[in-house]
Amino acid sequence: MSELPSNVLGLEACLYIGAVGATHTALSVETNEVTCARSVDLSRTSAMADVTRRGSDYRLQRRALKEASISMELIYDPGDPVFKRLSDSYESGEAVGLFVSDGFGSGLLCDASVTEFSQSQPMEDIITVNAVLVPTFVSRYPAWISATATPPPPPPP
Repeated sequence: MSELPSNVLGLEACLYIGAVGATHTALSVETNEVTCARSVDLSRTSAMADVTRRGSDYRLQRRALKEASISMELIYDPGDPVFKRLSDSYESGEAVGLFVSDGFGSGLLCDASVTEFSQSQPMEDIITVNAVLVPTFVSRYPAWISATATPPPPPPP
């Protein structure tokens, strides 16, 4: 097996939106790619639990739940079917399947809710939309997919 590349450019990365519960392989098709995205930011953080004990001069913490959010700047294109799907998802409150990929098969796979869909209309530039998606549970838990790993099994019903 060849080694994964280093120094990957953002333009090599991919963002896919599709059906809730779809696998990363099913989502990773051209018709699901968000090609109107100018930039995408995947934020992965962890909450911290305070485990400080008496006698310590320092706050002691332990990592707790992971959190993720995906923010993106989109070129305003209401005729693009994937753009429309994101807009419709925001309006209806229905989740979408999401795979944020590095372009080589690794990335975050989840069902996600669109929590922001804000339009910017500058005088001397194109109209853009800032969208924010956060993982939710519809048919699976969020998972990090490794380029060398198989997808996790779905959670029990």
